[in-house]
Amino acid sequence: MAKTKPTKKPVKPSESKASPIQHATLPPELLEQIEAAYETVGSYLGTTLKQFEIGFMRDPHPEREVAMWSKVAAAWDHYHEKHLGGLVRPEAEEQKIVGALVAISSGITDPLLLGLHPDVGRKLIACYAGNSQ
Repeated sequence: MAKTKPTKKPVKPSESKASPIQHATLPPELLEQIEAAYETVGSYLGTTLKQFEIGFMRDPHPEREVAMWSKVAAAWDHYHEKHLGGLVRPEAEEQKIVGALVAISSGITDPLLLGLHPDVGRKLIACYAGNSQ
């Protein structure tokens, strides 16, 4: 008898369940870093600072997630200072830049996969890596 493949059923975002809270509180130094990252890129995430903080409280290793978001925020700053003269682009463009930096943080290294002009993608990858390109 031939085995049948299990069918994949798409999950609707409205049906997804949040992970349980892993940490009732976070250390003050982590909260400061979370707030600093949020001040830089939070307005492009569609979430409040409190919701952003709760996301870290759900993470089994919040210090890793805080380090990633701190690096995203630093790369965002570096990109804007080096390549945009400190100017901020329209909100939709900034959301794409933040999304690309999050993708880069998850290991995406092909600028063609970032949803931006490849030159912008290369610059963001370099900024995330800490290079001065």
